Amino acid sequence: MTKEEAHIVVVGCGGLGCATALSLTLLGIKKLTIIDDDRVEIDNLQRQILFDLNAVGNYKCDVAKAALEARNKTIEITSVKERVSSKNSKKLLKNATIVVDCTDNYASRLVIDNACAAYNIPMVYTGVKGEEGHISVFNYKGGKSFKATFTNEQEMFQNEDCNDSRVMPQIVTMASSLQVNEVIKIMQNASNVLQGKLQVFNLAKNTFRVFELK
Repeated sequence: MTKEEAHIVVVGCGGLGCATALSLTLLGIKKLTIIDDDRVEIDNLQRQILFDLNAVGNYKCDVAKAALEARNKTIEITSVKERVSSKNSKKLLKNATIVVDCTDNYASRLVIDNACAAYNIPMVYTGVKGEEGHISVFNYKGGKSFKATFTNEQEMFQNEDCNDSRVMPQIVTMASSLQVNEVIKIMQNASNVLQGKLQVFNLAKNTFRVFELK
């Protein structure tokens, strides 16, 4: 899959979504969709790198679209001011080649995962918690879904929130870089995509580990 063929959908335009969308734009992706129904708040600015004081009160996806187009005039960006739900997820995601999950709650991930599984679209998951980041891929080449992998594991994801004041900007940036790296590997048809694996890093402890998922 080439950069011209890819249509990447980024769900969530918080700390992770901003950093990931920026990297994908600079990478030269030609078609990008950003989905988020929130508005910029002043306490978002510490970690959400596409926003400044002038953006406060405006829709995140619209501000992000303008900021990204200022860096790359050839990219086609669609901003969608909706919250992904069971009612609209398939409509919003069905035309994606890769979906990037930049949300921070378990319920949203299940909805995104369900749509991706229905259309065999790879979903690149990333979560941050404290000094840790988690990265994995689901629904890739017939691989297991997020739901099938983490059945009854809601507690594991309850504290993931890149807007938490305890999450430092460098944690979000590192997690985003690894997320984008998985997008690139999927596009290149690489053999070491994190389908069936969970990459965990802890910057406070300087550890990077990869776990096999059952």
